[in-house]
Amino acid sequence: MKKVQNTCPYCGTGCNLDLHVKGNKIKKATPTKGHHVNDGELCLKGLYGWEYVHSPRRLTRPLIRKKDGVFSKEGKLEEVSFKEAYEFVASRMKSAIEKYGPDSMMGFSSARCSNEDNYTFQKLFRILGTNNIDHCARL
Repeated sequence: MKKVQNTCPYCGTGCNLDLHVKGNKIKKATPTKGHHVNDGELCLKGLYGWEYVHSPRRLTRPLIRKKDGVFSKEGKLEEVSFKEAYEFVASRMKSAIEKYGPDSMMGFSSARCSNEDNYTFQKLFRILGTNNIDHCARL
């Protein structure tokens, strides 16, 4: 079994973990011994939070609810291209801002993103004109 050293993605602490990989599948995670951040310790998320990676229920493509080929709340989820998904989200955000103002927008980011990703995310919402930004790092 191959051991791949990695940084835990669940919070901003930066704990190191070793992923034990066999046949391109993660089999388990263990704390990296002697690492200066977590010194061989991991929380439950670090130990067991990798199991979603190989889940058959994991989404890999964008979905939009459509009826007769167009967005509809009553429609069924259909796979779409990333380009279509981005254009759809951008148009909905733009129309909400035009109709209700920039404070009608709110961004909720993730502690599982890098600091750089979260910085870029909050910049986007500030450019849109709102300070309504939060994250899940407190969980």
